[in-house]
Amino acid sequence: MKTKDRLLYLSLPLIMLFAYTALSKLLAPEAFRRAMLNQPLPEAFSHQLVWLLPLAELLTAGLLLYPPLQKWGFALATGLMTSFTSYVCLILLGYFDYVPCSCGGMLEQLSWEQHLGVNLLFWALSLYGFYTTLRPNTTLRKA
Repeated sequence: MKTKDRLLYLSLPLIMLFAYTALSKLLAPEAFRRAMLNQPLPEAFSHQLVWLLPLAELLTAGLLLYPPLQKWGFALATGLMTSFTSYVCLILLGYFDYVPCSCGGMLEQLSWEQHLGVNLLFWALSLYGFYTTLRPNTTLRKA
């Protein structure tokens, strides 16, 4: 499989994930703000995340759509998924006193263990996509 095709197949699920999550937050900003303020995070940090998260998610989707900048999209996707997955791990380890889920869509119906599995899948896609953008094209030429 060509590297270009591989990157397309890796980026499409990530584009859909980040575009969907960003738009769901931006289309219901008050609900997202309340959910963020209900998280076990410092209030000032939660206020900043209300705008930073959807913007970072939209930026990630946009970078993944544009092949010359896909490397940066995969890097940002890997960073975001590392953060989200670490948060779920802290929840599963009992680090927080309370844990309201601010997820929407299908993730709202999942257990924290299932949520971790979904996050790990998207994290692996992101990481492999980033790795693929770093590798030189290794197609063999006939002499």
